[in-house]
Order: sequence, then structure tokens, then C-alpha cells
Amino acid sequence: MTNRKFLTFKSTVDLEFILNRQLSNAAILPLENGPLSGTVGVVRLPNISLNIVNVNRPIAIYADRRLDKIFFSVDLSHTSNLPSSGLKAQGVNINSPALFGFNSNLKDLDLRLDCGSQLATIVLRKHFFESKLVALGLDHLLEFVGKYNIFSSLATQTRLLDLMAKIWLDDGILFGTSSLFEDHIIATLIDSLSDGDNRRVARVPSRQERHEAALKILSITRQSQAKGIEIQDLSRILHQSRTSLFNGCKEQFSMSPIQVIRSVRMHQVRHALLDVEFCEQNNLNGVIDVAQHFGFVGRSHFARFYKQEFRETPRQTLQSRRIAEKSF
Repeated sequence: MTNRKFLTFKSTVDLEFILNRQLSNAAILPLENGPLSGTVGVVRLPNISLNIVNVNRPIAIYADRRLDKIFFSVDLSHTSNLPSSGLKAQGVNINSPALFGFNSNLKDLDLRLDCGSQLATIVLRKHFFESKLVALGLDHLLEFVGKYNIFSSLATQTRLLDLMAKIWLDDGILFGTSSLFEDHIIATLIDSLSDGDNRRVARVPSRQERHEAALKILSITRQSQAKGIEIQDLSRILHQSRTSLFNGCKEQFSMSPIQVIRSVRMHQVRHALLDVEFCEQNNLNGVIDVAQHFGFVGRSHFARFYKQEFRETPRQTLQSRRIAEKSF
């Protein structure tokens, strides 16, 4: 008997921590104001794992891929009555039912999720998947996953999506032994990849240097949380002019570089204000200490931008934590 498990997150930091179980150096950028929250569903099987991500607002995700894993993702919003979500993978808009994200030569993950997206992913150990294909005499699929990154067929749009929808959108638990359930998922996946009906494919498009730089700004800001970041320093490190950095961030995130940095920092501040252990470990007492820890100096500017981002003051956030501490 195999059960689903749902992990709740209430900040970008929480979601980054969860995603780093399968990825590395995950960085999250909310694309509209307000606190981030949602769930990540998990099913663990002997050689594969299944995940689904639901978020309450649009986000950009950038992360390093682990080269020993291969990912097959699909947006389950296409199986419901919800309007088509604004999902974008490696720079390509996914407007119809399709598998994506599986290219074995990809080194990173560049993903945009809308609040209506239901990103369901099958994660396989790369060696296990390759051995399975070789054993079945399907060596040509190894070349396929090294060449393309988006794929659709009749079997993908019907059997595979139906299976993933039953796993995540139907009530109740999943019955059967883990090994039999895993075999069924892998067989359905391979049948979908082999299907020739209504077959469509797309490669990974080349990424413009300014867009690469925009993603690096997000990653650098996330990884150097206690350091001040200046645009001129990023320009020098990334070998891009200030204009190029501005255009890249605007095109990638609809934000300026300064807005990207500030948003990442604000969400880190909010997570810290709600995290007792973080504050104690870093000897942070109150709003001003936390703000300064993440590089904010001007008290009035910080408070104004914080309220603009979260529709509440930092003191209100801190007060909500203190109220929550009174019950356990």
C-alpha cells in the first residue's frame, strides 16, 4: 500500500528547502506581491519518486539539476476545468498537455509556475531509467531524451495524464505494492514516449546572455543572503552592462535587477521573522536586527517596501509569530 504525503510551505525558504531534496541551489522568486504558501505532494517508490507542486501565486524557479536524476514533468491543470496556466519551462510556454524537463543534457532548471499550475513530476534515477530502456531494447529513446525537452503524443495526453491525475487529484490512497505500482508508472511513461500518434517534439532553445545573467542574479542573491549586493558588482561578475542586466531581468521576471534582489531579501526577512530558531541561532532580536542581517539599512525604506510586498508591516508579521507561540 502506497500513500501520498503532502508537505506544507509558508515561505520561499521553505519551498527551496523542499525542492533541494531533488535539485541543488534552488532559488524562488514570487512574481506578485504577498506571502508565498502552498504544498508539495510526495510519493516515494523503490526507484522513482512522484511530486506535485501547488502554489498560491506565480513564481520563478531556478536551480541546478542533479546529474544522476532525470525528470519528466506535466501540468495537470490541463486535465481539469481550470483555465490553461502560465507555465514556462526553459523559456518555452507550455500551453497544451505535454511532457517536459527531461532533456538529459540540461544542467539547470528554469521554470515559471502560475498559481493555477499543478506541476506533477516523475523523478527517476538516471542509471535505473537508462538500464530499463536498454533491457527493453529501446536504446533509441536514450538519444531522444538527449535531444528534446518537450514531447506530446496521444498516449501522453490520455493514459499518462490520466494516471498522474488519478494519483494526485483523486481522493483516497493508492493501493497495491510499491514495486507493482512503480512498474505500472514506468510502463505508462515508456509507452507514451514510444507512441507515434499525434507526436510533437521541441528542443531546448538557446538562452540569451542577458537572460542567463538574470537567472544568475536570482541565484547569487539567494545564496549570499547576508551580503550586500550592488548592481555594479553584478555587472562585473556576470560580464554584462547595467542595461543588459536591466533588460534581462525585465524580460525574464518583469522586474528590474534591484526589484529582484529586494524581493528575494524581503521573503528571506519574512521567513526569519517567523522562524524562532533562525533568530536565536543568529542572535537576532526584533525587526531591525533581522532587516540588517539581510542587508537593509534604512529603517523607513525597509518598512515601506516590506508593507508593499506583504500588505502588512514587519512588526505585524513578528506579532503573528508571537501569538502563534502561545499555543502549540
